[in-house]
Amino acid sequence: MVEKRQRKDAAARRETILAAAEIAFAEKGLDVPLEEICAAAGVGRATLYRNFENRIALVHAIMSNNLDKLDMVVARAGQDPNGLALFLAEILDQQVKTGGLVYLISQNPALDRNLSSRFRAHLDELVPRARAAGLVRPDITADQVAITVRMMWGGLEGLGFAQRRKTAPLVHALSLGALGMSAPSIGVEMQP
Repeated sequence: MVEKRQRKDAAARRETILAAAEIAFAEKGLDVPLEEICAAAGVGRATLYRNFENRIALVHAIMSNNLDKLDMVVARAGQDPNGLALFLAEILDQQVKTGGLVYLISQNPALDRNLSSRFRAHLDELVPRARAAGLVRPDITADQVAITVRMMWGGLEGLGFAQRRKTAPLVHALSLGALGMSAPSIGVEMQP
């Protein structure tokens, strides 16, 4: 019984560290001192390193959690052709919250491989469904949507957290427009 409680406590501490890191990275950038993350999570540096070997491992865990959220968006969308719009809205929301974490992960291909393949599998599922329903231009491919996702980050890169939140609706509308989609008719709004 005690062993299960310790495992549950350890899992809760890990999630607390991840939540604190996500906020710190969003608000202060990727170079935020790890001591600030520890203080925000209410843990010592040893606890941080027991859970995450280094900054890259911490970022990878955040990105993995973000992909778990994308998995849930796709699962909830089911066969809904608007799934692509919902997926893109979630990605943009994550870009606003996590800033340049995707760039940091891309510096280590071993960490990126699983995340990229999960992301790509979702595009391969969602894009044909949206295309068949006439919600995107008939020539749109999964590769083009992947480029659009990188362009979304380009519209936010270099901005602080508050500016990213303010700019996100415009980036969203422009991105959907590039794909031949209309944000108001799809009914997707950015989360505050």
